[in-house]
Amino acid sequence: AEYAKNRENDGLVIFAEEQTAGRGRAGTEWLSSRADSILCSILLTDSKLNPELLCLTSAVAVADTTGSGAKIKWPNDIILNGKKIASILLESKTDNGRIAYIIGIGINCHQSKEDFPLELQPIATSIDIESQTCCDRISTAKRLLTLADYWLEAAEKSSKQIIDQWRKLSIQLGHRVKIGRA
Repeated sequence: AEYAKNRENDGLVIFAEEQTAGRGRAGTEWLSSRADSILCSILLTDSKLNPELLCLTSAVAVADTTGSGAKIKWPNDIILNGKKIASILLESKTDNGRIAYIIGIGINCHQSKEDFPLELQPIATSIDIESQTCCDRISTAKRLLTLADYWLEAAEKSSKQIIDQWRKLSIQLGHRVKIGRA
């Protein structure tokens, strides 16, 4: 958030090897051990996109990164084979009337089923589990940044392209959705 004060930091990406206080929406905890995930924040100090479109665009880019068959569970989860593989947290910071956005992304890479707490094992997964190989985190991180750049550029040109892609990837369109905490 400190980097958001300088407009020249537009596009800055910060990666972490681990998180000790990772969080998701509504203060939920995001678990990550050292070198198991891609954990990054993308700073946009000069985005022309509204937050809703930015949220959709981020989800499309992360779903595209995590592999064929990845779907979006609005507002911020990426699902592969029915299990959560990634999540996105979009935050905004205002400084002198300017709004900067921070896109926090967590992608599970090297976790085995046993690495997840018992209650998460039925609903969480990783790239290694789904691909039955060892994910190359550096290549996946490069792919994420390339796709984020591609989809952000596409969104600035045409919101329709993003909305159409998001609709294709949504697992909730056409289904009843219960809103609220369980």
